[in-house]
Amino acid sequence: MDLIIDKSKLEDKRISIAIMSSFAILMIQYLILVYFNFIDTSKGEIVQLISKGIVGFLYLLALPIVLKRNKIKFIGLYFIASFLFICNYFFFNENYIYIKSIILPFFFTGLPSYIYAYSIRDWDIFAEVMRKAGNIVFIVGTILGLLVVTGNASIGTYSMSLSYYMLLPSIIYMNDFLDKMHLKSGVILGVSLLIILALGSRGALMCIGAFAILKLIKQVSRLTYKNIMLYLLLFFVIFISLIFWDGILEYIYNFLLRYGIKSRSIILFLQGEIYLSGRDILYKNVIKEILNNPLLGIGLSGDRRVLGGIYVHNIFIEILSNFGVVLGSYIIILLIYVVIKSLLREKSRKYNIIIIWISIGFIHLLVSSSYLIDFKFWIFLGLLSKNSKVT
Repeated sequence: MDLIIDKSKLEDKRISIAIMSSFAILMIQYLILVYFNFIDTSKGEIVQLISKGIVGFLYLLALPIVLKRNKIKFIGLYFIASFLFICNYFFFNENYIYIKSIILPFFFTGLPSYIYAYSIRDWDIFAEVMRKAGNIVFIVGTILGLLVVTGNASIGTYSMSLSYYMLLPSIIYMNDFLDKMHLKSGVILGVSLLIILALGSRGALMCIGAFAILKLIKQVSRLTYKNIMLYLLLFFVIFISLIFWDGILEYIYNFLLRYGIKSRSIILFLQGEIYLSGRDILYKNVIKEILNNPLLGIGLSGDRRVLGGIYVHNIFIEILSNFGVVLGSYIIILLIYVVIKSLLREKSRKYNIIIIWISIGFIHLLVSSSYLIDFKFWIFLGLLSKNSKVT
């Protein structure tokens, strides 16, 4: 019996390593590309190819386990997805060039991430691997941040990639900090947030804010006297920070400016209004096309065709454009149902993993990326599907 349990845990560990390898490898890859100035060069393409090879190898190692656990689901998903793409090719042939561009990330990154996440049985083992991957991302991200501050590397005006990479350690250690208020967790969280604020984008900060809200909502239901005092102190600090918000941001901005860093996020926050970076125009253009084609929508990657190669930067609008108003609305309602069901039914550690992946794999899709090519979304969806027993 113990041998069977140990084997099952080892299998879960291999699947978890495969899933989380992308986070660590992508962060290391980004450090190499930036430090050696390989971005958009032939050497950079080689580095990226090697990175993909490593991640692919780890996925292949875990593939026999996944097939043993979910062979029928694996085959069924690929059959349905292939049928969907073929139908879109015939009915929305004008999208062909853009459909072609998403085939590799969808079939070789997105779908595998879903089925691998769905195949995990022991979420505690997955949480351990998540933490180790988060530690690697934090260390490499901090090294890159120091290189930028000291002038030994440059990421340009800001880096959306870096900020979303740093989400993993930020949210994992925010979870620890809100649970136990340990100094170590607070320091790692603070450094991660500073890197995101100084060098990254506001979208990552939105994800962290969403996690904090979901975490604190659950915490209220099981407060102790000690936690009450700690949270009152935390809320007091936040309240004072909000009163002097502009002054604090200006101080941080001027501090970073001494090292040649002009934080785009701080500049936008100090504007005192919501700045959508042109996304409102993208939304309007795609919504107009949806209203012109409400029944079938404009097909997979139709938003790219309408916007000249750019995706719409909003998962709900993208789903409606892909599948039409009726089917698209059903998919959106089902997605929201799965999220809410998972939030309401789970307690403690499993709940923590769920809200971590809602924050990492879903929230950013409201303003960035595309669900068709974002492997984090498919990990999130795989975990919630298994947890909710929807599929």
